[in-house]
Amino acid sequence: MPECEICGEEADKFTKCKSCGAKFCEDCGSTIEKLCEFCAEEQKHGDDDIDEEDLDLFDSDDLDDDK
Repeated sequence: MPECEICGEEADKFTKCKSCGAKFCEDCGSTIEKLCEFCAEEQKHGDDDIDEEDLDLFDSDDLDDDK
């Protein structure tokens, strides 16, 4: 019998997560939204972990067009 990729338990029915592709049982995600519990949590909180390199940082002097 196949196992849930989230909890490892055997189950008859699985849903494939539309975000990461993991096959999960009904206890490990939303079968309606088709999101495993990890991707659902990410969507709920957004990307709170923003790296500095992801930001387009610039000097306030760069805003001055008169130079």
